[in-house]
Amino acid sequence: MRRVPYPVSIITATDPTPSHHHHHNSNNPPELSYRGMTVSSFNTVTLIPEPVISFNVKRPSETLTALRSSGRFLAHLLAPNKATATLARDFSKGNHNLTILDGKGEFEFVGVDVESSHGGDGRKLKLPILRRRGANPPDGMEDFPFVFECRVMDKEMEVYDHTIVLATVVRALVEPPGVVGEGRKDLCLTYADTRFWGAGREI
Repeated sequence: MRRVPYPVSIITATDPTPSHHHHHNSNNPPELSYRGMTVSSFNTVTLIPEPVISFNVKRPSETLTALRSSGRFLAHLLAPNKATATLARDFSKGNHNLTILDGKGEFEFVGVDVESSHGGDGRKLKLPILRRRGANPPDGMEDFPFVFECRVMDKEMEVYDHTIVLATVVRALVEPPGVVGEGRKDLCLTYADTRFWGAGREI
């Protein structure tokens, strides 16, 4: 299986419940409730009657807990470059290791408003979108050719210590302009043999 390339996605979510251990100290920035993880199992299940995607998560996962409780998350697909590969590796190590929350590295979280899916009460939920640090959208987004806002489906499957998450795509927050070109540079980042890759030549 090491020889099989997989699509890479960074899943980000917001934990809507105030965390207890940060509660007493108001100096902690609110970004601590932003979560993220790299998955190498991002896939489309179907497009009809609406787009459904899936990915697998090893439990326990703070990001899984956050997206379950908020009902929404963002899925970022990545351009194949050194910076995005470094970011994906960073996000594969667990939230407590994230350099992004220390204000280090080349990327930052920016909160975007989405409708909360719970009870249809129109409550807003902020989800963290990734972008190059200090850039104004849509600048700084070329590292993320697609960003999808997704709503978690009620059904999920637990397989030993993993959960297979199913979600519907609500909208694309970012999509590349025009038609995808013929060059391999347009294909998203993949993962194989413990490393990240840009897809190779056409056969």
